[in-house]
Amino acid sequence: MSKMTIREIAAMAGVSAMTVSNVIRGRKDRVSEKTRKRILDLIKEYDYVLNQNAANLKSTTSSLIGVLLYNKRQFLDFTDPFVSSILTGVSNRIKEQGYFLMIDIVKSSADIQILQRKWKFSGFVIIGVEAHDFLEIDASIDVPATYVDTYYGEMVNPVSKLRSFIYTDEEEISRGAATYLSQRGHQKVLCYSFDFDESETSVMSKRVQYFQQYFKGEVLLKTSSSSDYQEILESVEEYLTFQPFTAIYATADILAVKLNQIFKDISLLGVDNAPFSEFMSPKLTTMAIDQVEKGEVALDCLIQMIKERKSKNAFLPSRLIIRDSVKKL
Repeated sequence: MSKMTIREIAAMAGVSAMTVSNVIRGRKDRVSEKTRKRILDLIKEYDYVLNQNAANLKSTTSSLIGVLLYNKRQFLDFTDPFVSSILTGVSNRIKEQGYFLMIDIVKSSADIQILQRKWKFSGFVIIGVEAHDFLEIDASIDVPATYVDTYYGEMVNPVSKLRSFIYTDEEEISRGAATYLSQRGHQKVLCYSFDFDESETSVMSKRVQYFQQYFKGEVLLKTSSSSDYQEILESVEEYLTFQPFTAIYATADILAVKLNQIFKDISLLGVDNAPFSEFMSPKLTTMAIDQVEKGEVALDCLIQMIKERKSKNAFLPSRLIIRDSVKKL
């Protein structure tokens, strides 16, 4: 049996297609209760589902929000607490705002252009765009957009479009980590990060550079392109038999949990306060960021741009959570 159309439902109910649309969208003030019940009974009987994209494409407005995860690698790990927490925050807000959500991984501006040809979006939340790709990516976007953890130099809003930027205070994070490790008596620390380009401004480059600035002792540096255990193990191979450091500052908890498996007797301080951090052994001391709140704020700023045509940026704070993983020397 072919799917029912909105016009067929309307014909059986003896009303217009617009009236059926009003019922589906919950606009009770425009339809009598008797008519509303008749339409809903037909919708249930014939298992009718609104083709939201077709409705969006025909309309001058849209109720679809896209969350774009910018990632040039072959795969994206959705178990990464940063990714899952941001998505949770966006999801927490989107239904109450009356919008629908589409999540996609994009590697280029061409990917975004294809999406916009196939779907009509009201706006985008975009996560993780690298600085050197920002202008090309942004030029491909036709609607309001909120960027999460994207730095374009030191400019607050480098484009004259409806754009919001959501950041965490990376200086506060690394200063807090450096100060606490010094207070605990550590003078040699391995700073471990995801790969970054030192010539560009990014979350990881800021965390590493601020730690190097504020930590008064010696800082060694190692990086990895992913949180894969084997890759991390190979990157620290020279330190497996002897560690010229007494603590590790991991710029993300997902790295810290892997390093904890490699260096059992080394103090460890992470960033994020991921859900698993308090279940590690020892429990992880970490600079906590509310990534769920970051997702909520990102969506709120986007909705404000859509409705009020005003841009708004936001900086989220961090705080030190002291557990058991940093020894006092």
